[in-house]
Amino acid sequence: MELGLFIILGFFVGGVINVAIDRSPPHDYVDGVTAQGARPRRISYWEWLPILSAYSSIRKSRVPFPNHWLRYPIVEFTSAALFGLSSYRITDPTWLLVVWLVLVSALIALAFIDFETTFLPDVLVFPVLTVGLLASFFIPDREWWQGLAGAAVGYAVFYPFAWVGDRLNRPMMGWGDVKLSAALGAILGLAPLLLGLYLGVLIGGAVAIFVYAARLFGFKRVLIPYGPYLISGGIVSMLYFQTIADWIATQL
Repeated sequence: MELGLFIILGFFVGGVINVAIDRSPPHDYVDGVTAQGARPRRISYWEWLPILSAYSSIRKSRVPFPNHWLRYPIVEFTSAALFGLSSYRITDPTWLLVVWLVLVSALIALAFIDFETTFLPDVLVFPVLTVGLLASFFIPDREWWQGLAGAAVGYAVFYPFAWVGDRLNRPMMGWGDVKLSAALGAILGLAPLLLGLYLGVLIGGAVAIFVYAARLFGFKRVLIPYGPYLISGGIVSMLYFQTIADWIATQL
């Protein structure tokens, strides 16, 4: 399939991702009001389509702040860009590209859900973990145990922060982040996971500095969850691990 077709496919998948984000808990709103136990608002057919989904949100906000109509085209363009980039970077085998496109779609949804709600739903995290583990046994040029080791290390790295936070009643990191890190480890394997976590820390630190500086100028405090940083670092590591590793080797 040509690069342009993957980009177009990414746009339409982005529309589906937006619906998944709106349908995920705790996006359980009807007419802008929390409605626990109520049937979710019916989504019209045009809300599944790129660009038109933003138009629908402009007319009537689907969920409270920080949800905004700009999220819809941002998700769609992000999906299109990553679909095109993935098709360029992952050329063989074909099944691996298909699996990765499914996983990256779920990761995009998780990143935006976490940003809007500070919540990483198990209904998405656990399938990503399961598919990542199963696929890891068949990835060429990778030892069969890499997915298992990556998942175990990903879980262990952030487990102490979540555990201590619970004991002190001062959450340092959510359990959703711990499970997400394990899922990324299953997808990436051990070494790429470590690079992805490192990149996630760098991205998170840069954003934290920006947010802190904004507060000095009178902007309200903004809580930005850690999930989007982990996902960003993981995607970069998945697509560019070997390139970055080769560059590091030349600097040593």
